[in-house]
Amino acid sequence: MNTQAVHYELVPPHLVIKAMRDSGYKNAAYALAELIDNAVQAGARTVQLLCLETEKMVNGQKRRQVEEIAVLDDGCGMDANVLRMALQFGNGTRLEDRSGIGRFGMGLPNSSISQCQRVDVWSWQHGTDQALHTYLPLSYDDHPEQAA
Repeated sequence: MNTQAVHYELVPPHLVIKAMRDSGYKNAAYALAELIDNAVQAGARTVQLLCLETEKMVNGQKRRQVEEIAVLDDGCGMDANVLRMALQFGNGTRLEDRSGIGRFGMGLPNSSISQCQRVDVWSWQHGTDQALHTYLPLSYDDHPEQAA
């Protein structure tokens, strides 16, 4: 009997991300609702949705297409530790809180990757001059060494 241990990844990251991108959110409106819920839960009184459109030629006709979407709010903001957790699947500050929404740590990263190739999160608690930034790259453009 061979008792040699075989070590392998429990979850192949590239396959999990692909599966998560294709599941959970019917369209952009549902994904944006998740981000707006997060803002409200963080105490936001104002939430703004900004869209950047570009014109593209499709079948010989100019069409406007949304290229970037930003959700801005005046909630409490995140410190560096919380911001680091914000884009981790299954992590968050409300995992033990059963009183409200946002208790599984999946909303921000899962809703975002369902709609885009790159997720950027900016946050500040003491003015924009002390803003923190993190991102979740999902395209090979952000990690060319993985394209091979």
